[in-house]
Amino acid sequence: MLLADAAKVSEALRSYYRDYLRDAENRSTHFRFCLDTVEGAVRNAEEDLEQLIDVLYPEHSRFPRQFVSFRELRDDVCKKLSISPLVWDEALAGKPMVPLLALESPEFGGEGMTVKQALNLMGRIRDDGFLKIATRLNEREALLFWARATGERPPLPVKRFLQMVSYTTLRGAQSLQSISTMLETMRPAEILQRMLGDKPDMEVRTMQPGQPFLGPVFKAWDRMTTPSDVYVDVMANPRRYLHITEFPTGTFRGVLYNRHKQVMGKPLTLPFTGHEAIVEVEVDGIEVTHVTDLLSIDDNWDLYKEDYRDRLNALATLSPVVPVKEGKFVPSGTDYTNYVEALEAGEKMRLVKPGGILLGGEGGWTILKDAFHIQLLVSAIMRDTDYETFVRLSSLDGFEVYEVGQAKLSASVAQHVRQRLAQQGLLVGQDWLPVDEYGVVVVLEMKGFSLAELKMTDADILYADDNLGYSDVSQLTDLIEMAN
Repeated sequence: MLLADAAKVSEALRSYYRDYLRDAENRSTHFRFCLDTVEGAVRNAEEDLEQLIDVLYPEHSRFPRQFVSFRELRDDVCKKLSISPLVWDEALAGKPMVPLLALESPEFGGEGMTVKQALNLMGRIRDDGFLKIATRLNEREALLFWARATGERPPLPVKRFLQMVSYTTLRGAQSLQSISTMLETMRPAEILQRMLGDKPDMEVRTMQPGQPFLGPVFKAWDRMTTPSDVYVDVMANPRRYLHITEFPTGTFRGVLYNRHKQVMGKPLTLPFTGHEAIVEVEVDGIEVTHVTDLLSIDDNWDLYKEDYRDRLNALATLSPVVPVKEGKFVPSGTDYTNYVEALEAGEKMRLVKPGGILLGGEGGWTILKDAFHIQLLVSAIMRDTDYETFVRLSSLDGFEVYEVGQAKLSASVAQHVRQRLAQQGLLVGQDWLPVDEYGVVVVLEMKGFSLAELKMTDADILYADDNLGYSDVSQLTDLIEMAN
């Protein structure tokens, strides 16, 4: 598949889907345009369906999610053109970077490279440099190239894309809910193949080593008694899912994934060998420090459906070379204050449900050391003329973002957040910049909340936590209950 063809698809989908969201009166018309574009893209891609996913959806690609950051591109251009990075930041603050980068390529021309060639070229950006690569693309190709290289959001949500593909098949349309269920254990390219095959099999398979899945969510719990029978589990470091596969025969390799199916690295050593398995582990970087759960072993791909205690018993038979961290059973309604007080600095506690694991569902609850510490999403950010940084903070009302207040960031937290956003090509300026889609989460201590206005009246932001994501954000009902 040519990069130019993929770029046309990306441009059309981004435009039509934006109109679909904004123009309610003509929504069916815009949806039809999207559907026709998707149908044409799938038909023309033929055997290149996986390449289409690779270039349109960084999160589901076989290639790195991000090849280069906007900061690295800025530094490269400024060095070669002898421009101060400060001048760059002041001139481009808050402006969309990908269209600006694409303008450096000629309107017509380009080398006519394929998608595969473009993805391989993205891996050489740091070596070749921005200016050299820009001359090899035309402007339309460059829009897709730099969006993919920097990990920008796709033109159309992957669930909606797959649903539209299903509309063109003999099997008929799939709901967004069924698509979401399939994505828990299958890659988009595999779903496409099943949809378009002669005898499509849409049955969701069980958990298999080497196949990333959507992990369970542990929501915040702010009361001091357990909500049900649970296992109290202490977390000192991030948790990951380690997939151990045998390839080639006799050689066992491991890959770490987070609960959003993103590759987080390959550990240097495995906790055990001789078995294909999926284990939950605690890591320091990519080093496995503890094994905390066993979800699949050899051909038993349904192990994750068994009770927590049975999974740990199966884990014990493997004799891992690193310590096993087990949760302690606590019955419903137990006051766990003494466990919280025993936590060390940097530790968190979670309450694990005793039953099987529900992929993409609730696995239990997370307890912070202070019951009034909550996690909110940074939905917008700006700086004033005195270079003070302010943010708008939001909780979740179901799946929708609900703004609950504004706050000023301390110098250290502001530096952390602004640097995090700069890596995504977002430079904070004097106008409010929406950033909710980037999943920046801060932990704060709530001291006051107005039930009449559903707004925070007093809060101290403690720190930004890069281990947290969108699904960790506290629900609006959590804030209301804390205020009662």
